[in-house]
Amino acid sequence: MKTFQNQVIGYDGFVEWPPRSPDLTPLDFFLWGHMKGQVYATPPPTLKDLRQRITDACASVTRDMWHNVQREIQSRVQMCIAANGEHFEQYK
Repeated sequence: MKTFQNQVIGYDGFVEWPPRSPDLTPLDFFLWGHMKGQVYATPPPTLKDLRQRITDACASVTRDMWHNVQREIQSRVQMCIAANGEHFEQYK
């Protein structure tokens, strides 16, 4: 979608910013990336190996990692509030 002066050009008009933005979803900004890095560091040779790697990756998430995620989500929520719920850039 593109905005040109006071007109919106796109399918179905204006689309609200999604309520489950990756900016505010810990599973998206942390867990899936961590899991992918652990599970697919090398291609798993078998389905059994893939399942074990997923189990091991879940077990590798420490309490300290979750504390870091908690601090990060608090920071992101503060940025969202400061932006009045609008789009914000986390890393500038």
